[in-house]
Amino acid sequence: MIVNFGGNVRFTPRQVYVPKTEAEILDILDRHARSKVRVVASLHSWSPLVVSDDAVIDMRHFDGVAIETDADGATWATVGGGCQIKHLLDKLHRLGDVTMPSIGLITEQTIAGAISTATHGSGRHSLSNYIDEVRVAAYDPDTGKAHVFAWNAGPQLQAARCALGCMGVILSVRFRCVPKYDVAETIVACASIDEALAGEAEYPLQQFYLVPHLWSWFAQRRVAMPTPRAKRSFGAKLYRAWWYSNIDVGLHLVIKSLMCVLKSPALMRFFYRRLLSRLIIKNRTVIDESQRMLTMQHALFKHLETEIFVPARHVRAAAAFVQGFLQAFDGGDLSAIAADLERIGMRAELESLRGSFTHHYAVTFRRVLADDALIATSAPLDREGEAPAEPLARDRWSSSAGTETTGSAGASPSHVEVREAWYAISFITYVEPRDAFFAMASFLARTMAVLFQARPHWGKHFPLTHADVERLYPRLYEFCTLCRRVDPHGVFRNEFVERVVFGDAK
Repeated sequence: MIVNFGGNVRFTPRQVYVPKTEAEILDILDRHARSKVRVVASLHSWSPLVVSDDAVIDMRHFDGVAIETDADGATWATVGGGCQIKHLLDKLHRLGDVTMPSIGLITEQTIAGAISTATHGSGRHSLSNYIDEVRVAAYDPDTGKAHVFAWNAGPQLQAARCALGCMGVILSVRFRCVPKYDVAETIVACASIDEALAGEAEYPLQQFYLVPHLWSWFAQRRVAMPTPRAKRSFGAKLYRAWWYSNIDVGLHLVIKSLMCVLKSPALMRFFYRRLLSRLIIKNRTVIDESQRMLTMQHALFKHLETEIFVPARHVRAAAAFVQGFLQAFDGGDLSAIAADLERIGMRAELESLRGSFTHHYAVTFRRVLADDALIATSAPLDREGEAPAEPLARDRWSSSAGTETTGSAGASPSHVEVREAWYAISFITYVEPRDAFFAMASFLARTMAVLFQARPHWGKHFPLTHADVERLYPRLYEFCTLCRRVDPHGVFRNEFVERVVFGDAK
């Protein structure tokens, strides 16, 4: 049996393959040309994207990393699809003193898994947007035989950058590296979301938090330091030790103890209202390596997550709605959001769920720049060629995506950079059973999709239907058409993507 990290996805495939060569993969695909094949990676996802009752391919042997320097002095990395991000970072640092252009919170994922669901950090594009070439094993539309494709331009690349496994088996990807850099971080208390947002111009890599039950804001002000320090300071080492013991381990132990062992929402509320602020080191700037400052040991404790992306224009209203929504689920007054719910006909449903769930983890907000992939969660809401909603500053390392690779058929990163950014709003639970959280997450996703054009993260708990997805992704039909061209018999599509992504699309 295969079980994911969160324990919410379990299945037993008929066959598991662990190929070592591309020829083996092509042979596997030919043998399963009328059945189902999915790729299994690090299993650090909460959606059922990986599920296959037939065949599963484990890409662990495709973990090579090669770097090269072009005539302009740029460093490029070619990375096997099965390479985990944590190993990739180590190899890039060792081989070329370079790093990735975007780093997500978790490094357990493989690079193929990360781009397939548009994994993101804060303040830049998702990793998918920086991929200049994707090599996949899929089916030749003329012969029907398995074939290796290399896409480095046009809509095929835009589809493959975030394809949920539906464009084939990712063999390798290629992207332009950036020089290693440090990050300066300062944790500050904010009086409002407006104060948190005001820091983005000076601290573009920041992320910020809404603290439940206290209903106040903290921001991790972060800015890149282009010239990394040759030697780590004692203060940086001490800060990392404090973060690991007090946040990565200590905070999560408290949450698990109060909610899973003592089962006391009252003590959970007391902890957030009276104690949490005293445990956080505030107003002290620490500088350390980017991969240390931008990531967490988030995999130490089993949990489940849903994450909702809202366009920047809606983030303030969405934050107010989230607070009112969580208060109502915890048994509080729902008057703050009653008008919105009445307008969309969902007040009665929330009344029936009121008091059914106490949220117990800080709600994280991260800004993600607009993405070039067709169905990335930060892809533009408007169709190509329409005016952007809010022009934004150009990503400092935008050239690493390579505008020449997208061709005239798709929106190049230089075009996407002026489009509206998104905010990823993350909700995490440590409590089992999870029925109450699932009910909350479903209501949250459905209401925010209508009110704020919000999209759930593909790799996390995903409660929406095909009708919702069709409304939220203007290039969905194009994506499905491209997938069907290299997979006419739906070999790479499991029940989840057939139902949610493809639906009745032709």
